[in-house]
Amino acid sequence: MSEAFDLNIEREPAWSEKLRPHGEGSFEKEDFATWWNRNEQQLSHLPPDLCEQWVFRHWHYSPFAFLPLESLSYERKVWDGVTLLGSVYRAWGGKLDAQFDYETFQRGGGEDRQQTAKAIDSGTWDYPMVLLATPHGIKEGGEYLSPVHHVIVEGHQRHRYMNALHARGIPPSGPHETIVITSPLVEAG
Repeated sequence: MSEAFDLNIEREPAWSEKLRPHGEGSFEKEDFATWWNRNEQQLSHLPPDLCEQWVFRHWHYSPFAFLPLESLSYERKVWDGVTLLGSVYRAWGGKLDAQFDYETFQRGGGEDRQQTAKAIDSGTWDYPMVLLATPHGIKEGGEYLSPVHHVIVEGHQRHRYMNALHARGIPPSGPHETIVITSPLVEAG
């Protein structure tokens, strides 16, 4: 039997430095199309929208950069909002505050809203949320959380805003697409 995946273990980034976006960390960071053109062959087993939202945008700032990209597989999954909110876990995201999150994303309302709010207010998000499959549960803070089978890798803001809308009784219509990644590293516990 495999063990729960321990989120508290610090792991070194596993991503090849060859994939680092040129200009990373500066105002001269290359655009995604240029980066993808250079790296598509190495990452062809993964969809471009996953690579753009997670690898390209977050690079080593992602707490999940320890996952070897070459061994990942993925599945697209569509959820309704209630099921999604009840099925995903936010590690390293802090406690949700629906009122604060709503005000943060709405700003002054109208066109002043954050892009996340504009997209979700139209029914769903503009990029799929990325989830890590954790079929044997997780360990976090010394606690075993057996019912946690999906951890948010990328999409914390979308999760926060969707939660805020549900709390206000105005859930987005959906459905909501996710990309669920699996890794042998997680399968092993």
